[in-house]
Amino acid sequence: MTDVVLIANPCARGVAGRRRGEIASLTSALARCGLRIETCWTTGPGDATHLASRALGDGAGIIIAAGGDGTTNEILQSIVGTKVKLAIWPAGTANVLARALALPTSVERAVAAIIQGRTRSIYPGIATSDATGLKRYFLLMAGIGLDASIVARVRPRLKSRLGQLAFWISGVEHLLSWHLTPFRIEIDGRTIEATFAAIGRAPRYGGELAITPNARLDQPEFEICIVSSRSRWRYLQLLWRAIFDRLIEDAHDCLLLRASQLRARGEAAVQVDGELIGRLPMSFTISASPVEIIVP
Repeated sequence: MTDVVLIANPCARGVAGRRRGEIASLTSALARCGLRIETCWTTGPGDATHLASRALGDGAGIIIAAGGDGTTNEILQSIVGTKVKLAIWPAGTANVLARALALPTSVERAVAAIIQGRTRSIYPGIATSDATGLKRYFLLMAGIGLDASIVARVRPRLKSRLGQLAFWISGVEHLLSWHLTPFRIEIDGRTIEATFAAIGRAPRYGGELAITPNARLDQPEFEICIVSSRSRWRYLQLLWRAIFDRLIEDAHDCLLLRASQLRARGEAAVQVDGELIGRLPMSFTISASPVEIIVP
């Protein structure tokens, strides 16, 4: 039986080079504390999900995600509804969840938090495809429209070299040629036409933007930002406001709503936690089972 399984993404920006040595230091420190620990390396997309499922079968009580938000999201797919604790050692491009929870990056503080074992209960969102019934859990946000298109266009090599800046470069390039395709949001008996929607679980969208500023990870409810504008210039204005922490809900073409479920219909792409998952139509709900994430 294994006490702790560390799942590391070798393609994550922070895992290459120096961080590999730190992973060895972290596992050695946990072993000295009497924990039986195994390190597993992902080899491609979706691998972290399978490794987490195997760790559960081996009786692991703690799974450590060493990578970015995408690695954490893959592990999430296997652990919702279980009693395993999730520790996150941020090593990705944006590390949005780690920043939202103020998680440690140093070996010493990470080991201390894992040994202490204090957790916060975080309620994942669920995106369900109406066409296939497939479910995808997410911890941070779902995005419909523009940002999902940007995620699809980001070049992996550019992301590896420039990190989060790659998304900004891709975003500006894409916005100049983007064809705004309206879709419909059905929420609390209303139908709202939109060209972009952010379904937030965390207050900072992408780690920087105040798009869903009142969302809370430990509350079983979404904050939803719905934009109906078809103007590229208007999108740049709204982005500017979000960058400088100014609320955008006072705009006639932007709504902020709170709900625990909604449906979206149309042809737009969808991303969750920075990973493209498909296209509408989809439904979005909150999981009844929280995930226990280790915090300092």
